[in-house]
Amino acid sequence: MTSLKTGELSPADPRTPNLRTAAAAVALARPRQWVKNVAVLLPFLDPQVWDRATLAGPALAVAAFMLASSLVYAVNDIADRFRDRHHPVKRFRPLASGAVSVRGAVLVAVACGAGSAALAAAADPLLLVPITAYIGLNLAYSRGLREVPVLELFAVAAGFPLRALAGYVVLDTAPANLVVLSVLFLSLLLVLGKRRREIVVAGAAHRAALKGYTAPLLEQFTSIAGGLATATFLLFALGGPQAAESKGPLAMLVVPLLLMALFRYLQRLELRGGDGDPTRLLVRDPVLLAIGAACLACIAATTLLDLSVLYPND
Repeated sequence: MTSLKTGELSPADPRTPNLRTAAAAVALARPRQWVKNVAVLLPFLDPQVWDRATLAGPALAVAAFMLASSLVYAVNDIADRFRDRHHPVKRFRPLASGAVSVRGAVLVAVACGAGSAALAAAADPLLLVPITAYIGLNLAYSRGLREVPVLELFAVAAGFPLRALAGYVVLDTAPANLVVLSVLFLSLLLVLGKRRREIVVAGAAHRAALKGYTAPLLEQFTSIAGGLATATFLLFALGGPQAAESKGPLAMLVVPLLLMALFRYLQRLELRGGDGDPTRLLVRDPVLLAIGAACLACIAATTLLDLSVLYPND
């Protein structure tokens, strides 16, 4: 039988060839994973959107993200089909098992991409921005980002904040920074829990990035992410949606970037040792340098935007 949850086919499937092919194509799209896309509705936690509470736009956004995620699954399975054939479980996936051809998988991906774009355009053309970012981030993750410790954590966790931002787009409401940050930190906490379990149960051989972690290091990350998730949500709940809105989205982006830099520093310190001098680590680690440059760019852009508001005619 076909497992819609795992996207795998059992070796013995008595149905007719056409039904097996159709079932395999559906399994390739991973419909059981679509439930993740209800995160688009997270902005409804914010009372400021209740007066705009129309369901048509959010429903289209959820459907668009469902198809976008299916596109990502199909493309990833095409790229990983040879590796999956040697895996004891993944070898039963539609492409690896031969139940779906590469051409068929490409057609599924194209159909999902076209459907996602059409639904996004119908809801709000701006919805194409978070959806494109989601697809690009996932493809980058599959093509190599998943092997870079720390960055892979944030790449996985970023999917839910992007969905939440999509909800704000279709509701035509400015994102509540604290809601988005809370979603990010909670997502990060879930990813860290999964990595912690993997490294304890399966060891570093299970996933390339796990070689860059230790169990105590992941416990440090988990404590930090859990504290930040709790703090940001409490600030939102007690201070209201306007508590941190005056700084704008670029300033908000500095917070996860700084957290990423902290995680990267702790990771390099744990794995490489040394005297813990942050200056030495900063100038020698290209990832830390890139994060620092991104922080400076966000701060500079925020400053320029503030100046343009204060002195519009200069």
